[in-house]
Amino acid sequence: MMRLSAQSHSIASIDGMLREMTLIDKFSGAVLIADKSHVLLSKGYGYADRENKIMNTPNTRFDLSSASKVFVGTIITRLAQQHKLKFSDTIGKYISGLPKGNTITIHQILTHSAGFNDFFNAKGFSYRSIKNCTDMLPFMKSMPLVYNPGDSCIYSTGDAIILGAVVEKITGRAFQDYFRLSVGTPLNLANTVFTPYWTLDEKQKQYAIGYTKDSTGIKRRPYEYDQGSIPLSAGGAWSSILDLYKFDHAVFSAKLVDQKHLKLMTAEYTPQWGDSHFGYIWITTDKKDHSFIGHPGDSSGWHAMNAYYIKQGYTVIILTNFGFVDQYGLLSKIQHSLFDK
Repeated sequence: MMRLSAQSHSIASIDGMLREMTLIDKFSGAVLIADKSHVLLSKGYGYADRENKIMNTPNTRFDLSSASKVFVGTIITRLAQQHKLKFSDTIGKYISGLPKGNTITIHQILTHSAGFNDFFNAKGFSYRSIKNCTDMLPFMKSMPLVYNPGDSCIYSTGDAIILGAVVEKITGRAFQDYFRLSVGTPLNLANTVFTPYWTLDEKQKQYAIGYTKDSTGIKRRPYEYDQGSIPLSAGGAWSSILDLYKFDHAVFSAKLVDQKHLKLMTAEYTPQWGDSHFGYIWITTDKKDHSFIGHPGDSSGWHAMNAYYIKQGYTVIILTNFGFVDQYGLLSKIQHSLFDK
């Protein structure tokens, strides 16, 4: 009873902090907190559309940016469980023409240790006529490796695009379509979509408009801010806190992959960002008794934080349409309220 009382107090304290931040324009978005068996907080704060006074809700769709990379990491791991690929396979088995493709393994690409560059660094890169991950491969093939495979670990959006192209090669479907078929529909992720920015209607209520801030105040960030990028395996999918929770719960309860492959997917393989390590796209951040697994997403108008606390079995999801919010600092404050009592 005392534990439940302390838990309720922590949630009330976090909700109060978020409401106060919203009142002074320091937060806008949605937050979900769950323990091992129950959702403790699921709430929208501020406006999805400030100009038209449309409120954020638990079902509002936010741009996940790179937080959506965990979708391709999970799907690749699931394909391995289904014996449709091996982590030790070279990428050349599935895609020809990539530099050192006959030596770079799927494992190295999943752990950002293959040496591939970011696709947007390719000469003449454009999203024009891009419909799937396979369409991006000519740009990836045109760039030399940043380092020899296995010699380093540098985060690369190109890795996730190549993995998405592997999914397309094996399944015969565009990555977005295969995600819907194999994950989205079975888990009823109705608010998780790969909608191109330029097709969005800014007056409709489902998608949160992004905002930035400068010396003159808070500014609306148009959906087409990135000049037409399309959501693929490297990022940019849209989702809600409730959908991300469904996905996380399915992952960490071993419903999407079995326990053996969940352990492989979330192991700590390559170091990055100080106290963090890459698993198979998923990132483990070691914080003494507060280690968590997830993946952040950062763009100019939207941020995402998706964290599963290993020891406590808690899930914390933060989605914001204020591009100036420090979601890392906010996560630390929520973590302190939940566990440091």
